[in-house]
Amino acid sequence: MASNWDEFDGSDCDLLSLPTCNEYPVLPSEKIVIERLEENGVLIDDHVRNAMLASNRGLALWPLPSGLGIPGLAASALTLPWWKYADERGALLPGHYETVQIMQLLQMENSERVLLVGPRGNWWTELILRLGASEICIIDANEERRDFLETNWKDRDLDLLAIDYDCKVEFHGINRVKISDIEESGEEWDRILVTGACQEFPRRLMRRLSGRGVGVVSVGPEGASLIKAVTPNKEGGLFVESVTMWAADELDPRIYRSISDTTSSGGLSDLQLRAEIGEASRDNSWIGIGDHSLRDRAGPIRLLEAMDQLWASMQIDFDSTDLDAVMADRLFRMGNIMQNIGMFEYAAEHFGASFNLRPSAEAATMIGWTYGIREENEEAMAWCRRAIETDPHLGDPWNDIGALLLSKRRVEDAMAWFRAAINSEKSLSPGHPWSNMARAHLMQRNSRAAFFAAQQAIMHMPEDAELLMLLDELGSDLC
Repeated sequence: MASNWDEFDGSDCDLLSLPTCNEYPVLPSEKIVIERLEENGVLIDDHVRNAMLASNRGLALWPLPSGLGIPGLAASALTLPWWKYADERGALLPGHYETVQIMQLLQMENSERVLLVGPRGNWWTELILRLGASEICIIDANEERRDFLETNWKDRDLDLLAIDYDCKVEFHGINRVKISDIEESGEEWDRILVTGACQEFPRRLMRRLSGRGVGVVSVGPEGASLIKAVTPNKEGGLFVESVTMWAADELDPRIYRSISDTTSSGGLSDLQLRAEIGEASRDNSWIGIGDHSLRDRAGPIRLLEAMDQLWASMQIDFDSTDLDAVMADRLFRMGNIMQNIGMFEYAAEHFGASFNLRPSAEAATMIGWTYGIREENEEAMAWCRRAIETDPHLGDPWNDIGALLLSKRRVEDAMAWFRAAINSEKSLSPGHPWSNMARAHLMQRNSRAAFFAAQQAIMHMPEDAELLMLLDELGSDLC
C-alpha cells in the first residue's frame, strides 16, 4: 500500500472487477413528466392535465441545427427557445412546471374571451384553446415574430383545431392594446394573461376584466417579479393576490407603455439589444439561450436562489464551444439541480441525456451517484467505472467507488480508491475523498490519521457541521 499520497496513481484499484452498465437513463416522454407533476400534487386540474397531454411542447421549439438530435429534449426541465433570437424578451418556452402553474391560475372555463400579451410561441395559445376559449387575442410587438407565429399556427394545423373548437384566434401588434382606446370602447375580457414582467401593476388593463374574469400578470423587476392573480370584487375594485416568484423577462417596453398609457421609456427594445449584442453571437438561437439558470423559472424565492447557486456550482469544462457541448453542459447542470431538490429519477435522466450527447466523466459520475442514492449499488459502481474509462483524471468516481466499498466494510480496498481520488487532477467535490478517508481511518481505530484526513477535508468544506464535530471529538481525544 502506498504511503506517499503524491505517488499513488490508482494502479492498485481493480477497475476491471467492477460491473458494467445495464441501464442507460434517457429523458422521459412529456406524458411521463405530466404524470409526475400530477403525482407530486403540482397538477390538480383535470382540464389542464388533459390539455397538456393533448399538446406537445416539442412541436413548439425552434428547430435544432441539422444533424443534432437530443431525444426527449422537450420533456427536460430546461427553458428552450421558440424563436430564433433567444435573448429577446419572451423568446423562451417555459417548462412544464411553470406552464401548469400559469394554466391552473387562469381557471379557464368554456367560451372565455382571452387576451394573451406575450404568447411565448404557440404552445400556451394552443393550451388556452384546448381549455375552452371562444376567442384569443394575441399581442406581440414584433412584426417579424407575429408573422412567424401566424405561419407556424397554420403550418401545424392549429387554425383547423381552432375551427373545431369554435374559437377565433387573432394576432395583433401594440395598437390593439392601447388602453385609452379599450376604455373608450368598453371592451372586456374574461381572462387576461401578461407573460412579461411589468414595471408596475397594469391596473387599468386589469380593470377590463369581466365580472367573472381572472387575470394573471408578472409584476416587478426583470428576473425577480411576482405572479399576481387578479379577480374583480363586488365593489368594482380588484382583488390582487401574490402567488409566487417568476423570473420572467421584462415585458416589451412598447407594450408596457401601451397598456399603462405611460411615457416611461422602459428598457432597450429587442432591436437595440440585438444590435448591441451583435449578430455574430446570434448565429444559433440555441447558443443564444445563455447560462441564465433562473430565466423564466417560477417558485418560492428560496428555491430560485438555491437553483441559481446549484446551476453555478457544477459544470463540465469541455474543450469546445460546439452546441452539443453547450447543451450537454446545460443538461448536466439541470440534472444537478433536480438531484439536489430530491427528483433523483429526473436528475439521472438529465445526466444520461448529457452523457449521450457528449460523453463526460462528470455526467457518468453523477448518474452513478444517483443510483447510489437509490441504493442500486451495482449500477452505481458500473457508472463510476464508465466515468473512469471516459476520463481517469476526474477524482469523484474513484471516491464514490471507495464509498460504496466502505459501506460493505471493505476498508482497505476503499482506502485505495480514496487515495486515487485525492491525487486526481480535478474534482467536482475535492473534500469528499478526505472526509471518507477520515471515516475509513476511524473504522481502523486510527484516530491520528483520521484527524489529519478530517483537517484536509475541512479546508474544502469549511461549513460542514459533521466534519467540525468530528474534528472537535478527535482533537479532544488526541490531547
